[in-house]
Amino acid sequence: MITYERVFQIMQNSMSSLHRGGLLEQDVTVQKDTVLLGSGSQLDSIGLVSFVTDLEDRLSRETNQDIFLIFNSIHEFNADNPMLTADTLAHYIIKQMGG
Repeated sequence: MITYERVFQIMQNSMSSLHRGGLLEQDVTVQKDTVLLGSGSQLDSIGLVSFVTDLEDRLSRETNQDIFLIFNSIHEFNADNPMLTADTLAHYIIKQMGG
């Protein structure tokens, strides 16, 4: 089973990959309060889609499972907050994987 800490490492790898690919002007250090979607996010719409796609691919390779991050489900998981943080996404991923 994948750990919360490992999910953060994978998110960081995805974010750094976006920076190397030119989709982010600066490398973003992924912390619990890093905003991925909403006010304060460093990701534009293309960056967000690229981040999610890369993250799904990395998680799938890591776990040998098909991983799909569905924004409607994430919103329902986090209905009281208008933004998506790395912490919320990490908890969602762990829950989706049976943790």
